[in-house]
Amino acid sequence: MAKTPHLESPREARAADEPRRGPRLRVWWVFLAIVLVVYVLYTIWLGGAYQTAGPFVAGQCSAVDAPAGPEDILILPDGKAALISAQDRRNRQSDGGLWLYDLSRQPAVPQQLAVPAGMPFHPQGLSLYTAADGTWYLQVINNRSDERRTVEIFVIEGEGSALKLRHRGTISSDLFISPNALAATGPESFYLTNDRGSGPRWMHAVENILQLSRSTIVLNDERGARLAAEDIAFANGIALGRDGESLVVGSTLWRMLLAYQRDPLSGLIKRTGSLALPGGVDNLRLDDEGDLWAALHVNSFAFIGHARNPEKQSPSRIVRIHSDLRGATRVQEVFADPGELLSGASVAAHHRGRLLIGATFQPRILDCQLDPAKFRDID
Repeated sequence: MAKTPHLESPREARAADEPRRGPRLRVWWVFLAIVLVVYVLYTIWLGGAYQTAGPFVAGQCSAVDAPAGPEDILILPDGKAALISAQDRRNRQSDGGLWLYDLSRQPAVPQQLAVPAGMPFHPQGLSLYTAADGTWYLQVINNRSDERRTVEIFVIEGEGSALKLRHRGTISSDLFISPNALAATGPESFYLTNDRGSGPRWMHAVENILQLSRSTIVLNDERGARLAAEDIAFANGIALGRDGESLVVGSTLWRMLLAYQRDPLSGLIKRTGSLALPGGVDNLRLDDEGDLWAALHVNSFAFIGHARNPEKQSPSRIVRIHSDLRGATRVQEVFADPGELLSGASVAAHHRGRLLIGATFQPRILDCQLDPAKFRDID
């Protein structure tokens, strides 16, 4: 006599599946734990934890008192003076300013330049455009507020210690989300890097921790502002090649330079390569000989600690990047410091052996005279 089939109740079915489900769940938890450990170790390695630098100087450097946060420095083409963009980033409500540094003296004393009264002014990145008639147009990122970030256009009048700024206008766009650096292509046209892709400050930390590639490059010209490139992890410094057909952008999180080919007519850019560097790239400066100078944050964790506590040191390196006619690239170290001379170096501006180094937070710059024979090659 055939047996009547037994129909399992839902409870019995779940109980029967438990022995099979248990091992699978444990495998998934082990897999997730391994992924988390690998991610943490990769983040520690990529951020340069426990790394330091120097001390090493290929020449002589003097510390010069400056306003707090001399984050960007630009040497004028005639080599007579430099402009310093300074903002106290530990007190963002305080006014920032632009300062003139007379290169006929070494060291010199920074002199503040006048900007329009009543204009909220919290400067960051600088760029310069030289017109066909010789007029200099200065472009300045201005973090007016957490909600509004603009680019201010100035005309530079006079020279040397008599230099003055005349405000020409303001450019704004919803695409200026978290602007960091500029590369001028005309009196009011430029490329701009957004170091993050999110506006709220709390999202900045999320992007950094998860190493999200949400940074962008924005092109602004007579047709307005539009995206030129995306999917970069913390886009920082930017420099336009002397031929106008190349563009270089620094990625702080990826610790590398990104090279782009540029169409001078349309402004469109296409990524063509990259170059790994021994630190997180901050500002970039091109000198009159076509060499690129980069400030590098060796240890991102130390830099974060220095941002929170001025007593903590952040190591830095300054490198020169030279490309010859055959396309070969040579990277040389000219400065390395654990944070004793200068913590958190953010820019290196060079002109014929004279090097000015700025910092994100500290109230000083370094004025250096370099000896090329002491430059050290980096493999």
